[in-house]
Amino acid sequence: MLRGFAPQDAKLLKSLKRWLNRDEKQLCGEERARLAEALARSEKLSKVYSMRSELVALWERSNASREQLLKQLQDWCRRAEASGIRQLEEFSLRLRCYA
Repeated sequence: MLRGFAPQDAKLLKSLKRWLNRDEKQLCGEERARLAEALARSEKLSKVYSMRSELVALWERSNASREQLLKQLQDWCRRAEASGIRQLEEFSLRLRCYA
């Protein structure tokens, strides 16, 4: 169970997985509110969500040069590795293999 969540929050956590994989703009108002509630309850989850959003935005920058994108990706990886969140650290190390 994630810190900040009780066993009775199982329904919220199950929905959360689906919401985290979608663009926030695709969520209805109630889903956005529930997502915000969940993120407010877990600093770690909020950090992962924020870093994911940053990485998506980085990928979507089509007007940046290859060098700029590489520098931004390296910066993202550095911050992910310094986050103290094991899953972000591991994902960053896998990304570095491709960069």
